[in-house]
Amino acid sequence: MDYKIHISGLAQGSYRYEFPVGGDLFREYENQQIKDADMNIEVVVEKGSGWMNAKVKGKGTVTVECDRCLEDMNVPVEFAQNLAIRSAHFGEDAEESDEYIIVDPSETEVDLKQFIYDYICINLPLSRVHPDGECNPKMLERLSSLQAAQGSGQQDKDVYSPFSGLKEFLEKRDKD
Repeated sequence: MDYKIHISGLAQGSYRYEFPVGGDLFREYENQQIKDADMNIEVVVEKGSGWMNAKVKGKGTVTVECDRCLEDMNVPVEFAQNLAIRSAHFGEDAEESDEYIIVDPSETEVDLKQFIYDYICINLPLSRVHPDGECNPKMLERLSSLQAAQGSGQQDKDVYSPFSGLKEFLEKRDKD
């Protein structure tokens, strides 16, 4: 998919672009966490004299694994970001930052692919779990049995604690 905005010959004013985003974008970046996507990206470009501002809005869902049961789940993602685009002038130190990107005056287009990918990834929730009652019941049963098995070995947990040596040291120090 092409996520480019043609900027050569663009008159001052406002321009609107729409880009659909599917799983191909994430496979291209070899992102294994995001299995698929159904997102709509809207970009509104305001062009002035020597500057442009792109308002990038995204809304849709991405398919990821549930952190609890490892089944696929759709996670809603919505974001709104601003991206300033500056034109580099001859002799100017053309260094990009988080606040803007630099475009050579000879460039005819701006590729937003990397920005769209980053915006979606950054706006994923940290915890990706199904709502209560929607996880795979077999997996939850297996997790419960593993937790029960760990609980029965509670006494062994203290022996392998990285703090057990510290506890002994403090007890010995207090006796002295």
